[in-house]
Amino acid sequence: MIDGMTPRYESVIFDLDGTLADTEPLVLGCMLETINAHGHGVDEAQLLKFIGPPLPVMLYNMLGLDGEQSHVIYMDYLRRYEDVYMPQTRPLAGAESLLDALEAADVPLAVVTNKREDAGRKTVELLGWSERFETIIGADTASDPKPHPAPLLHALEILKGEPSTAVMVGDTESDMGAGRNAGFAGVIGIIGVRDEGYLRRFGATHTAEDLVGVQRLLFDV
Repeated sequence: MIDGMTPRYESVIFDLDGTLADTEPLVLGCMLETINAHGHGVDEAQLLKFIGPPLPVMLYNMLGLDGEQSHVIYMDYLRRYEDVYMPQTRPLAGAESLLDALEAADVPLAVVTNKREDAGRKTVELLGWSERFETIIGADTASDPKPHPAPLLHALEILKGEPSTAVMVGDTESDMGAGRNAGFAGVIGIIGVRDEGYLRRFGATHTAEDLVGVQRLLFDV
C-alpha cells in the first residue's frame, strides 16, 4: 500500500497505442498515407470503424484484400511508421504517474499490443519504459492476436498471475474482447476511439475517460 492506496488487482496488462502511448494520430496518419499510396481511397472516419485488429486483418475487413495484397501494404506501413512516425511518440497524459503508482505498489505489469512484438518493444523503449514492464507481447508473439485470449494468458504466465486477480486496460473492442475471453477479473475501457456502450458491449467491466480515471479504478483509496 502507498499513500493510502491499495491495488485492486495483482497483475495489470496494458494495451499500448491509444492507451499509454499517444500514438493514435500517428498510427491513423501512417495508415491513411500508406493505404492511399497503394491506390485504396479511405478516409479517417472509415479507418476508425475498423481500428483495433492487426493491419492485415483490418485491410481484409475494410477492403476485402487477400493475404498477399495486405502483406505488401503492411510491410510498407511498418517501414513508414518506424522511419517517420514512431520517433514522434509521446506518453499520454497521466501515463507516467499511473505507472509510477503501480510500480511503487509492486504490481507486475505487461504490455499486450496488436503491433508486432519488435515494434511494441521499440515504442516502449522510445518512451523510456523498458524497465517498467516484465514482458511485451505482440500480435506475432502468441498463437493469435487480441481479441483471442492467448496473448493475455501468455503475458499472465510470465507475470505469474491468475485471471481471477488480473485486469486488462485498453481502448478498443480487441482489448475488451481479449480481457473477457481470458476471464480477467477486470476489463477497463478508455473512452475515446470507442464510446462507453460499445466498450461494454465487447467486454468492459469498467470505463474511464482518461488515465487519471483508470488509476482510480486500479486502486482502493
